[in-house]
Amino acid sequence: MSFVADFESYMPLEFNGQPYGKDGVLATADAAGIDACVLFQGGVPADPREGNALVLSETKGEERILPGCLVNPTMGPLATDDLRRCVDLGARTVKLMAASHRYRIDAPCTDPVMELAKELGIPATIHSGSPLSGCSPEYIGNLAQRHPDVVIIMDHMGYREWVGLALQAALANPNIYLGTTLIAAAEPIIIKNLVTSGQIGADRIVFGSNAPAGVATHGVNGIRGVGFSTADEALILGENLQKIYGL
Repeated sequence: MSFVADFESYMPLEFNGQPYGKDGVLATADAAGIDACVLFQGGVPADPREGNALVLSETKGEERILPGCLVNPTMGPLATDDLRRCVDLGARTVKLMAASHRYRIDAPCTDPVMELAKELGIPATIHSGSPLSGCSPEYIGNLAQRHPDVVIIMDHMGYREWVGLALQAALANPNIYLGTTLIAAAEPIIIKNLVTSGQIGADRIVFGSNAPAGVATHGVNGIRGVGFSTADEALILGENLQKIYGL
């Protein structure tokens, strides 16, 4: 089996009425055959600093886990200060969740975070969704155009109504990779159709599970079972993320 890496998973302390935490993260990865995962805190609080610190402390020294830092750009310098502090402590990416923090992803408040991401040499993991949520793939494309030196992984690749917009954003901005969170488990044929139609290559698609809310085993099996070529499957499931993170 090829190397499998997950660009987005989460660490709630409890899930579905049971303790979760780091042990749950690793058990989920083991069950799905995931070799390495990028990990974020379990919730989306208005001030994410405490949750970021918990992820970094709980996962210190765990080679299979790449901790991520969730920031709320509306916090201004407090957000960028926390991002710098988290990267100094081992964080490997910044997560932007405009839908929960109530800003538009291409708003000016996001620019200092992206500028710092460039300085620190880290990718940005960005939630995508509806225009009303502030996370339209079109808006992510605007942000990517302003920050072409920052690798962006677009969570959910616009799933489901906005996959076409996600594709357009990725084609216009070579720094955007389309992330398969949820869509790989639910409708992997959408991903395959994009690749087999020649609209975008498998080298621009990155596997993610959204675990534990997303069922990681279903996501991996969705990519493996939908009929990609061996080479394309390997790119999506792990090789692209290896390149992005230098694994």
